[in-house]
Amino acid sequence: MTRLAFCPHPPVLPAGPLVGDVEETGTLRDTSLAAVRDLVTGAPSVVVVLGPDGGDLPADETVGGSLEPHGIALAAGAPGDTTLGLAHTVGAWLLDSVGWEGPRRYVATLDAADLDADVAVLVMADGSATRTEKAPGHLDVRAEAFDAAIASALAEGDADALGGIDLALAGELWCQGAATLRVAADAVAARVHRDDVDVSARLSLDEAPFGVGWFVAFWQVG
Repeated sequence: MTRLAFCPHPPVLPAGPLVGDVEETGTLRDTSLAAVRDLVTGAPSVVVVLGPDGGDLPADETVGGSLEPHGIALAAGAPGDTTLGLAHTVGAWLLDSVGWEGPRRYVATLDAADLDADVAVLVMADGSATRTEKAPGHLDVRAEAFDAAIASALAEGDADALGGIDLALAGELWCQGAATLRVAADAVAARVHRDDVDVSARLSLDEAPFGVGWFVAFWQVG
């Protein structure tokens, strides 16, 4: 049975206490860590961290990342390495924080062949960034329905719906995680249709306290 955890990647997720933590980031951090603990239960052969960053991917557990470019003195993954971008660095921090010491792969692509029964996938993806006037992209009235559709697909384990995200609209709504969500969903859908298996799903968090959609969800495939 393949497990996938879906988490957002704002810098304040790992750095909250360093920058003046607030209740919203504490809840996000606790919920994300709980999902990642579930992800590594059963000791998968490898944890694949899927995110939107390009750069020198794919990479393995010999690399790390830093939040210094975001003004936060925090590193994750392999010490002394700053190869990883934001999403993968936050993913590395989540794995470090739950004590995962096994193999890792940091990727930007995924397909059904990567989803064998002994692989866990950590999907790092934000929703829209236009939910309020104070959001990074300011207010767009379409954002709430856009994020609601993502949350519904995550809650129902509906890979086909999640894979149908409109990337053009996502761009207008500053949704940096849209392509990553589609990559994950398309891989799961291909696995489901190929092997005639089901997806068991749980949505643990659906919030936008700073005008950016955050989702934490957990899927089991097979």
